Amino acid sequence: MKAIGFCSHFIPQGDWAFDYALKLARTRNLQLNIFHWLASPFRFHRDMVYADDEQTHVERVTEELKLRKDRELREYYDERLGDFVDVGFRLCEGSEHTELGRCLHRGEFDLLVMGYTGVGAMFGEQSVELFATEFRAPVVLIGPDSPESVSLNGLAELILADLDLPPGSWTRTRDALAPPEST
Repeated sequence: MKAIGFCSHFIPQGDWAFDYALKLARTRNLQLNIFHWLASPFRFHRDMVYADDEQTHVERVTEELKLRKDRELREYYDERLGDFVDVGFRLCEGSEHTELGRCLHRGEFDLLVMGYTGVGAMFGEQSVELFATEFRAPVVLIGPDSPESVSLNGLAELILADLDLPPGSWTRTRDALAPPEST
């Protein structure tokens, strides 16, 4: 591995995922690339996005808005990064799946770490479980209940030794897709 991709969300699960990604990047001497999407109320017209954290004010995407959002992203993580400097930031405007596929193809990450808010939570056009299961790179989901709640897709299981996870401390992402067993 050369780099970790981290999908930024300003929620507790996102912070837990960031802490894991940063710790892994530090201990493995990897670059950490932070990806963040501008939230939009529209499915296809992503030229209009929420300009505030409360998602009440919509603005057209301009260079000024992108610069402001990029600065906010960097400021959010700056203190938490401490002296770690091998970090990149990307403010993404396209669909989550497409953008991450491009970044993976360009070699911007070998492992993707994401906050996991709960079963069925949407990530772009699909559930986060389906995204993680089908994505063509190792994916680690942190949450939803605690920083110790970890789910791995099949490709992440193949590199388990590189993930610094204690034995038995994780579950398979595909298990979250299975319907509950009836009793």
